[in-house]
Amino acid sequence: MKTFDAFPEPIGSYAVGRTQMDFEYTASDHSKRELTAFVYYPSDSSEGKTTSTYMFPEVYEMLDEQPLLAPLKDAYSIDIKTQCYDDLALSGKEKRYPVLFYVCGGGGSPEWGTVICTDLASMGYVVVSIGHPNSTMYKRKDGRLFNVSKDFSDVIMAFSEDPEMVALAGKMEMRPDDETAIEMCQNVLTLPILAKLTEYSELQAEDVRYVADYLYKLDSGELNSIFKGRLLLDIGMGIVGHSYGGPTTAMVCRDDDRFACGIGLDSGAFGLQGSDLKKPFLLLFCEPNYNMNAIIGANNSMETYYFSVDRVAHLDYCDIVFTSVNEELRGERDAMEMRNLVTDYTKNFFDHYILQKAASVESLAYDGVDLIKKTSNKGHNQAVADKRMSKS
Repeated sequence: MKTFDAFPEPIGSYAVGRTQMDFEYTASDHSKRELTAFVYYPSDSSEGKTTSTYMFPEVYEMLDEQPLLAPLKDAYSIDIKTQCYDDLALSGKEKRYPVLFYVCGGGGSPEWGTVICTDLASMGYVVVSIGHPNSTMYKRKDGRLFNVSKDFSDVIMAFSEDPEMVALAGKMEMRPDDETAIEMCQNVLTLPILAKLTEYSELQAEDVRYVADYLYKLDSGELNSIFKGRLLLDIGMGIVGHSYGGPTTAMVCRDDDRFACGIGLDSGAFGLQGSDLKKPFLLLFCEPNYNMNAIIGANNSMETYYFSVDRVAHLDYCDIVFTSVNEELRGERDAMEMRNLVTDYTKNFFDHYILQKAASVESLAYDGVDLIKKTSNKGHNQAVADKRMSKS
């Protein structure tokens, strides 16, 4: 198996800076949330610095203590060179830079999206990747370590072993018709086991909204940072999430009008029954994942794109595509091709819906990537609204 000693050179022309920030706030359930975030951003020069550390070894060691991803401990390596640099100056090329958020998968670490965050920053975006309490593992800037909680691990394990879920998974068809997929999705989403998982997703969404508030304070200069007057916030932010991070991404789109659009990478739709996201949304997944997400497009009044990607494994959508030392973790696609594919779809989508560029995800051509569905209920919703207006 091919192993990598460095992540690929970023796709864009900017050097990439990375800085870490810690946050604390009280969530709606009255719990104290202590977060961290890595912020990746465009810079003009690496200033002769050495590249940022990938994952802190102490965080990697914590895998031994969590049942969820402990088997991954010997399956991937953190000994890889990144393509970003700590605390560079923000580029002077543009007055302001648009903002994106990245949400890693459950049990993972905010650094697991280093490749995509670095790529997007090299193309002119400021990208924020958050470490969420209970559901991810991370080391804060203040040195304290946070591991995945036993309760979260137990809930994820219980979901994967739930007899009803296992039975439904066995019935999922490849390329089902919409009616079948929507029914299957509803059957999954009404499983009692999902209520607790949804609560954790909602807390993650709250974390994202809190950090978004903080960015506004950085931009206004209320808090001092290199981002004062430099963030392009009025056009809307974007958010992308992998796996368990996908539902968080959709919830943020649904609940926060400061976000213009979102992307789920091989993710699910729990907590989203009856939700109109009211934002363009892109799903990039391995089949038969349409069964897990059909409800999103059925309810969304804006465009929802469903792209199926063949010959890939679930973890290929994050850095494991480069850090894996175990073939069983990986799909059959070349690591560089998979990275190019994920970055291309993500960048084109955000360029179109945030920067209003002519870029289009439908014009991308990758072998084995199919647009299996594009929905937009604009017409239907407009007709309903018109009907109400004529009655009144």
